[in-house]
Amino acid sequence: MTIDPDVIHFLEDENDAVSAKELVWRLMVIDDEPDVHRATTFALSGVKILGRPLEFLHAYSASEAIELLTRERDIAVVLLDVVMESEDAGLALVKTIRQRLKLTELRIILRTGQPGYAPEIETIHDFDINDYKTKSELTRTKLYATVTAALRAYEQIRKLDLLAFYDRLSELPNRNKFIDLCEERLEMKRTQGDVIGILDLDDFSEINDALGHQQGDRLLQAVADRLKFNLGPDVILARIGSDTFGLMGPARVVDPVHILGLFRDAIVVKDDSMVVTATMGLTNLLGGSILAHDALKDANIALKRAKKTRRGGFVMFSAEMGSDIRERVRFLQNLRLAVESERLFIVYQPQVNLSSGRLVGMEALIRWRNEDGTFVPPDRFIPLAEASGMIVAIGDWVLRMSCHELVRLQALGYPDLRMSVNVSQVQFRHPEFLEKLNAALLDTGIRPNSLELEITESVAMEDADFMLETLHLVRELGISIAIDDFGTGYSSLSQLRQLPIDRLKIDRAFVSELSQEVSGGHIASMVIELGRNLKLTVIAEGIEEERQAETLLKLGCHEGQGYLYSRPLTTVQLREWLQARPAGQ
Repeated sequence: MTIDPDVIHFLEDENDAVSAKELVWRLMVIDDEPDVHRATTFALSGVKILGRPLEFLHAYSASEAIELLTRERDIAVVLLDVVMESEDAGLALVKTIRQRLKLTELRIILRTGQPGYAPEIETIHDFDINDYKTKSELTRTKLYATVTAALRAYEQIRKLDLLAFYDRLSELPNRNKFIDLCEERLEMKRTQGDVIGILDLDDFSEINDALGHQQGDRLLQAVADRLKFNLGPDVILARIGSDTFGLMGPARVVDPVHILGLFRDAIVVKDDSMVVTATMGLTNLLGGSILAHDALKDANIALKRAKKTRRGGFVMFSAEMGSDIRERVRFLQNLRLAVESERLFIVYQPQVNLSSGRLVGMEALIRWRNEDGTFVPPDRFIPLAEASGMIVAIGDWVLRMSCHELVRLQALGYPDLRMSVNVSQVQFRHPEFLEKLNAALLDTGIRPNSLELEITESVAMEDADFMLETLHLVRELGISIAIDDFGTGYSSLSQLRQLPIDRLKIDRAFVSELSQEVSGGHIASMVIELGRNLKLTVIAEGIEEERQAETLLKLGCHEGQGYLYSRPLTTVQLREWLQARPAGQ
């Protein structure tokens, strides 16, 4: 395998920074004969291999070797006798080194004083070793050559491991290595009082956009250095994402209050003083048989909760959060099944002119009926459909079905009705939204001026330039636009005046206030007055009492919908309801 020296250059920099003293190769001689130790040391004393001198460690039994290998670090090569306290002690030790101690980089040279005791081909095939030699054939020259080959293999493996398991920018372990290190710690049962956490830098993408990726990289290096300096050797620290760091260690050290406090002081990055904040998610549920990968998932769940509710703070994972996620996944699976089994259907709620009582249109509303006949409330499944992206396909289906229904009703003698269809934020911002909308018009044959799209006030007010451009394109198709749930957001009047809209819809909460003796009607009155000033039609939803309808009419509201007139109806019920109405109504 060819290794680009530029790719692994950072390893040399790292080694230079570790210590000013001369670097050495650490060799361990494991043999029950003291003469073998003396002969090996004598044969290799005073030589340099690949530019470094050798340092020797000695063990006279497999058990002593295990104790040394557990305690010592950076042992590059082991010269191991096959027969020691038992006939297969050396072979058993190879398995212990690889499987229990998990020392995969270390190179092993097996030596035997009894040629043919362990078949050479089978041993090399079955055991992870570099070489297998008889002690008599290992002259000084051949010993030097064998050890050199093993050291070269060790160095190449370490460099490849650095590329595979370490982040070049921060010189910290990457996500895969972090999981491995945490797993080792969990297996060693040294996790009493430990926590696993994820630290996420707030608004890092904006920093990259504003200052450039080079400055962003320097910031990440500075954050990594600050964390390394303050957390110490008891904490496993890794860079597990673009701007996220993983931590595992004692709770007294991986203390979110302390760690987030490290960001109070500005970070100096190439003469720039930068103030950044971070958010953390943590879990201390590390007992039992939990795997590091699962613990990291739990910490990530907590981080997402923190990003939503405690930005710049932290959230500790709880079992309830795990239950919530599992319930959410189960619910999403059921929604997919509901779509596939056609348990989603559309109902239509009539809209009337408050002055004349004449039917002017209807709003299409989606419903979900379970197999047992129970219903799932829309405020439960629609947010989930939006979060999962399923709302795009569902919304397109609702639009088409509603258009088809209106065309059928117009053919039955109701030519002036309009159909109002809700469009979610995810739908509206989808790059193919206008294309899908135009296709629905063409495929269903609906007159564009019979269709109205409803968007919520919060959607209408965000990203003014995008909304203004898209709404104008919708209007150019001949489709009218209504602002739903008006009064629940924080609209800018100047921004609202610029939007090409036709109708304001008063939220049902403000309609219900009209029945109360307190300051009822104030918000509804203001919305109606605003609509009058902007020359917009105003429609109220959730009208349940005659008194509410009368008050709205006096205030100047034009249209309404609610249980006072009709509940949402299926297509069959809607036609029966239409047939039962007086002519002209």
